[in-house]
Amino acid sequence: MVEIPPTVLSWSRGLASLSPGVVPCRGLRPDEWRETHQRCGEFVECWGMQAHAAGWDTLRLFGVGPETGTLRGDYCGILIPCSVDVHEVTPEWIKLGRWTAYRHEPVKMPGMIPIWETKR
Repeated sequence: MVEIPPTVLSWSRGLASLSPGVVPCRGLRPDEWRETHQRCGEFVECWGMQAHAAGWDTLRLFGVGPETGTLRGDYCGILIPCSVDVHEVTPEWIKLGRWTAYRHEPVKMPGMIPIWETKR
């Protein structure tokens, strides 16, 4: 039996704590959030172990601004919002649809929080 790392479990639990019918932060439309919620869950299920092994962390994937939500896309994790399939995960980048999101050091915005910690 494969042991699931605590990080991947926290991603799964965090997303499960959110309702696809309730937008959790500023900057997302209801239809956009439903799709993002679904695709993020699929990402954790299909790519979570590989993303963890490659060193991707919670904020780089699921982070948002505590006040701005997703209004500043440059201060969001690469999966927020998400409307395309993930095709590949490496330590340097993640292939999403027809584009590639590169890993940045350090995390983009001090104070970012996981989307499941927002208080709308």
